[in-house]
Amino acid sequence: MIRFGILGPGKISHRFVKGMKDVKGACIIAAASRDLKKAEDFCKLYGIEKAYGSYEEMLRDESIDAVYIATPPFVHQQQILMCLLAGKHVICEKPLMKTSEEARECFALAKRKGLLLMEATKGVFTPTFLKIKELVETGALGKISLVEGSYCYNGSFDETHWVKKQSLAGGGMYDVGIYALSAVLCLLNQKVTDVKRMDLAEKDCLGLTMMMLRFDGDVIASIRGAITLDTENKLHIYGEKGSVECEFFWKSHDFVLSTADSQKQYHFEFDSEFTFEIQHFVDCIEKGLCESPVLSEEMSCLFLDLMDEKKTWM
Repeated sequence: MIRFGILGPGKISHRFVKGMKDVKGACIIAAASRDLKKAEDFCKLYGIEKAYGSYEEMLRDESIDAVYIATPPFVHQQQILMCLLAGKHVICEKPLMKTSEEARECFALAKRKGLLLMEATKGVFTPTFLKIKELVETGALGKISLVEGSYCYNGSFDETHWVKKQSLAGGGMYDVGIYALSAVLCLLNQKVTDVKRMDLAEKDCLGLTMMMLRFDGDVIASIRGAITLDTENKLHIYGEKGSVECEFFWKSHDFVLSTADSQKQYHFEFDSEFTFEIQHFVDCIEKGLCESPVLSEEMSCLFLDLMDEKKTWM
């Protein structure tokens, strides 16, 4: 049994707890916040055994095997290193941090310590996404030429919030565009050969980013991420034999396969889209892995390099 502690019992941690309900071989035994009452209230709500008023105190608990980090990304590197030094496996919310250089330092420590580090990018583990990937890989759509992915919303954030600060891994692409980026990269699993991007600045952050990626399999992908406007948020894959359309692809239960002479609706029943990334993480620990074969060091670092507005692609 892999025993988890939660570092940062905020909004998304409630969804992580609900996702854990259907995971085999794992349970949550602790949560820590800088505010002890917040940790106590969270633990009381879900019947979690131990509440801690500091992260350091929870990490000294030898009964905890793994930590889920659900804090803002600008503190992820420090907290990941702290967890790894305490001997804990780590699953950390996306984006892993701001740059691939920071991430590689964390992955290097995880490997030296024989621990698993994985980014929590839930959308690429759901049964819905895996079925779409299967259809692509088995040729049901024929040769793929174009993929479109978008996650954009109009958020009402205070200007002091980290998501409005590009230096703190804020902005449209880091906050939500990463869902579209990770879906496309994990779906195609091909080398990126060319990158074009356009950004619209929103004071201290890039509120809207659009990327055009070319892959060595002669596929073009269009990817959008925004915190300043609402759009249709879909994954759309176009092949010579047909297409797939999946709305809210990072958590969807449904998608549509369209071909020249038919249209088929796929539906998958599950309570929480978080269950599948947690199960994958637990399975990797039990196999003694230091990185996920799906969200590997190279894959997470590619996400960060592509999102990094300071990086130049040739």
